[in-house]
Amino acid sequence: MAEFELPEKTESRKERVVGLIIAAIAVVLAIVSAVGHETHNDEILTHVDAADQFAFYQAKKDRQEQLELSSDALSVLATPATQVATDKLVAGYQAQIAHLQADETQIHQKGADLMNDSQQLSRQAGVLDLGEIALQISVVLCSITILTEQRLFVRMGVSIAVVGVLVAMWGVFLMR
Repeated sequence: MAEFELPEKTESRKERVVGLIIAAIAVVLAIVSAVGHETHNDEILTHVDAADQFAFYQAKKDRQEQLELSSDALSVLATPATQVATDKLVAGYQAQIAHLQADETQIHQKGADLMNDSQQLSRQAGVLDLGEIALQISVVLCSITILTEQRLFVRMGVSIAVVGVLVAMWGVFLMR
């Protein structure tokens, strides 16, 4: 017996096309979502690094103040018999203070740079989130097409998907 196929219904073909469009948008959505999450993670890690630098800066500042107080206390409490030893200790403290002051500027600047990087990553992640939202809306609109059989929804969904992709590309490539 010869096999024969029934002609395909036009509606089921249209539904498959819409289904493929939804699948393609979902793949792009997954990629944008992963890049957005990675950007958020980088933002958090950079912010933590900046906080660590500022904590390191504060520790150096505290150490400097302790040395200054010790130096002042030794100078006040020195007697003529201990003046030579006191002067030697104070000179050592002053050298450490100078070294700490030189480090503080560099550490503070590194912390400020990391904070700026964190803020830039935050803006970039926000733009990627907007692209992700647009892609999610487009999936919903395309899905409505299958339920209502109105082509307007798939057109709107694809249009919003294109906007979402463009926004995501802007976030990835142009906000560096």
